[in-house]
Amino acid sequence: MESSTNRPDITGALRQSEALVAAGSWDDAIRVLTESNRREEHPEVEKKLLQLRHQAFASVTKKSSAVPDWPKSLPDYFPGVTSIPEIPAAELCAEIVTSAIAHHGSLMVRGMIDKKVAEGIREAIDHSFNSAAEVPTPRTPMPPWYLPFRTHSDKYSFGGPERSYARQGGGLHGVDAPRALFRHLDALSAVGFDRMLEDYFGERVAISAKKTTLRRTEPGALAGWHQDGAFLGTETRSLNIWTALSPCGEDAASLDIIPRRFNDLVEMGGPEIFDWAVSNETAERYGGESAVRPVFETGDALLFDQLTLHRTGVDSSMTKTRYAIEMWCFAASTYPHEQVPLCI
Repeated sequence: MESSTNRPDITGALRQSEALVAAGSWDDAIRVLTESNRREEHPEVEKKLLQLRHQAFASVTKKSSAVPDWPKSLPDYFPGVTSIPEIPAAELCAEIVTSAIAHHGSLMVRGMIDKKVAEGIREAIDHSFNSAAEVPTPRTPMPPWYLPFRTHSDKYSFGGPERSYARQGGGLHGVDAPRALFRHLDALSAVGFDRMLEDYFGERVAISAKKTTLRRTEPGALAGWHQDGAFLGTETRSLNIWTALSPCGEDAASLDIIPRRFNDLVEMGGPEIFDWAVSNETAERYGGESAVRPVFETGDALLFDQLTLHRTGVDSSMTKTRYAIEMWCFAASTYPHEQVPLCI
């Protein structure tokens, strides 16, 4: 058991972060609370971290400007690969990501998150879903697992409709699950993913409150082809990291990916599907016959942008639940503000 002398001073960390914010040192305030929560997880700290990440966007990104001629023109580092290119996490860098996205549309990173760490995130996802299903009472203490997120300004919209839509798809917003999101962001920071993102975009990065989603997908999930650029826009500079927190692709749903680069949106719409979805017939015309359904081990991650044509990869033989986190990241200079920003 940890002695009281070694335990973090939660109140002191919160006060220190407030003083740093007052001095305009947003990054330092986030760092202080992050280090405190690594030593001992605490719901007040996790709630405050989310607030600071959201509120910091206007201050820390005001000097951010788009890098000209982005993305860099790079050779294909995976010549002859007709499926999804793969690398181990130790080889992850901005140049490899840039090349893979530009020439193949996606990149598989094996072992992005350590399996034991991923198990802790998966545990947090279960707690978060279970807590979200409970009816709170006035005496319920602040829960570490589920706490509905509130934006700091009326210019951002986030609430019931977004939550309802996420739950219909077997999802829960990461900002509503402070501990699960903290563990996920901290695990990615440990392997330098946040630093890689800044190298990739050439500027500050923010994630989306609306499109950072914990996934607990049951067998029989709905699947429809789509490009996220249909609602994120084609000029937005984005990168999605889809991290598997349980094995998937054989007994549990995976993703179906058309492994090629798309430079524009394809035709959308069709019978009985969302107006932003792509029909099976249209997907076939754009290479659907070559679609890949990758097999993920716990901790593997797939990177792709808003033009990649994909869907949930599921069939009737799958009987297990899939755990994953989808997190969309954006260059600050082209951030789609309706997505509600959080700095990382």
